[in-house]
Amino acid sequence: MHKLELTTRVIQKNLCAKLNCDVDSGNAVPLREALLALADQALATLFLDLSEVRKMDSAGIAVLVETHERLKRNNRRLALVHTPEAVHGMLELMGVFEMYSDLDAGLNAAAQKAKRLHDSTRLLG
Repeated sequence: MHKLELTTRVIQKNLCAKLNCDVDSGNAVPLREALLALADQALATLFLDLSEVRKMDSAGIAVLVETHERLKRNNRRLALVHTPEAVHGMLELMGVFEMYSDLDAGLNAAAQKAKRLHDSTRLLG
């Protein structure tokens, strides 16, 4: 079992969280609770930095899927940053996650999406 370490900060109206441990069935439940609590906050995108994660089992992946679904229901997004090679392929095959090489790329993409949304809303008015 790995002790859960999750740090957060707000950048450009997005919540950025960094997971500093591997994820397995031993810490998936506390991770689920922490991520779902973050998902309930009123921010457009939850960026989850996985740069310190070396391993993630199916329990961890299930937590990410559940977090993604919670955010999606509330018109928000989960974006993964620095996804470890060990799970990158599997997460990519699932086709539900936005994945970025680094936080700057994710923040730039989020800003572009927000700009397109704002521009299209203005045209409707």
